[in-house]
Amino acid sequence: MKYITKIIIPIVLILLSILSFYRLLRPGYPSMQDDIQVFRLNQFDKCIHDFQIPCRYIPDAGFGYGYPLYNYYSPLPYAIAEVFHLISFSYIDSIKIVFILCHIIGIFGMYFFAKHYWGKLGGIISATLFLLAPYQSVDSYVRGAIAESLALNITPFLFWALTQVITKNKHKLLFIILLASLLLSHNLTSLTFAPILLVYTLILLWQNNKLNIKNIINISIPTLLSIGISAFFTLPVIFEKNLVTVDTMTQGYFYYVIHFATLSELFISRFWGYGASLWGPIDDMSFSIGHIHWILGILLLIFFVFTRFKNKKINPVIFVFFFSVFIFSTFLTHSKSTFIWKALPFMAYYQFPWRFLASVIFSLSFIGGSAVYLFKNKKFIPYLTIIICLITIILNISYFKEDIWFPNLTDQQKLSGQALIQQSGAGLKDYWPKTGNKVPDVYAPDKPTASNNSNITILDYKKQSNHVSAIITAAKSSTITMPVVYFPNWTLSIDNVKTNYRTTPDLGLIQFDLTQGKHTINLSFSDTPIRKTANIISLLSIILAIILSRPSKKPHE
Repeated sequence: MKYITKIIIPIVLILLSILSFYRLLRPGYPSMQDDIQVFRLNQFDKCIHDFQIPCRYIPDAGFGYGYPLYNYYSPLPYAIAEVFHLISFSYIDSIKIVFILCHIIGIFGMYFFAKHYWGKLGGIISATLFLLAPYQSVDSYVRGAIAESLALNITPFLFWALTQVITKNKHKLLFIILLASLLLSHNLTSLTFAPILLVYTLILLWQNNKLNIKNIINISIPTLLSIGISAFFTLPVIFEKNLVTVDTMTQGYFYYVIHFATLSELFISRFWGYGASLWGPIDDMSFSIGHIHWILGILLLIFFVFTRFKNKKINPVIFVFFFSVFIFSTFLTHSKSTFIWKALPFMAYYQFPWRFLASVIFSLSFIGGSAVYLFKNKKFIPYLTIIICLITIILNISYFKEDIWFPNLTDQQKLSGQALIQQSGAGLKDYWPKTGNKVPDVYAPDKPTASNNSNITILDYKKQSNHVSAIITAAKSSTITMPVVYFPNWTLSIDNVKTNYRTTPDLGLIQFDLTQGKHTINLSFSDTPIRKTANIISLLSIILAIILSRPSKKPHE
């Protein structure tokens, strides 16, 4: 019977997950607000082929001038997509596969985590609630927020692995990988769940009589290794933030005050739209928590408090903690929490307070599984499980669809012409190097230019993500401007001699003087000391994680 259960439950979870992504299995591509995922994967792919690993500077973004997107923007979703592209999937299909994987990872992760506390049927309830929460569809089908979707769906698996490490001293390597994956998936989601993970860790240590220095060190070591593995990304984000524009991320449309949700939007409205988050109480997208989610959560709290948590199988501390996470996270999405946002200036980088719906649906979905303890008679539990899952499907399945489907869209169409220009210019004010005093508004020239109408001939011009080369013949001394924005460290050599250069005052492009004659030009991009140090820390952390996670040999008897 146990063997049959082990087969049936994964099949059930897979079938349930298909409800959330079956529309992505068709040829073509959906519309989405962040319609830049295919372009970003294409740029990541160029980094890999240019052996710029880890990828930091991409060549065609910033209206073709390039800029250091992946020095600051989480790379893991695109690294996963790149694996599928390298085995012959198109860019479009590779991105869709990652969206699909997000839902599969999420439902299995929540099942395992909830199963630890509520049993198998409780795990299925929690998994279904998490899979079909409206905000999951907002991320996938409305916003197209692939990084946030991946991070959100990694989180349940991370909580499960952490639970296994503390309670059973198992799966340390998996915990390390999952925590590092979260850190490499989405900065803000990592920041959202960091305090929740910390408090949950302390509660779990306390409940298992392990709240002492030895066990704190035991969990701190894999945590530090996870941070170390992600250092190649996180350290430059922290220490090189001053090199690029980040203030634009909290100004104008992105000022958080504009985007608080109303109680009606959170709890009552079933409106579904594909537009933007707008100023005021009326928005063109949904911020619904999910009716079954919050109603079930509140009913369960009332029941368990009324019965004083008499059922010994339920963990009251864990239940109350995650219910508190739901309440506080919901509060942060509402304008009444403005005093907290003002007191913590870093929170402005969340831009949209409704991002905290991630921790809302996580916590509510988890505690929803405890519904299996409503009845003492176990005969009712399977029927209750089916009823809750069916209600969830009926109420929310209509959300999991795209606005517009482009059935015949190809990579070539997506990465050429006006579509390429639009994607290359999207979000360029985020992380644009501060070398110049403005950002471009037209696409870059396709080759170097000379000032004062100097007569130059350009041969063999080649632009890669980390190397630009050309043979330039100048009829007279000329000032050459490369269509490359400066970011440390670009190195220039002319005729194999390292040469100094300057940057243009407007866009911060690389510019240098060239004497009359024929010259070989080479620009090479390399890491700064902080990036090199971060790379070494990541490499050493990976090695240490593997060594420390190897099972110790038992002594011979």
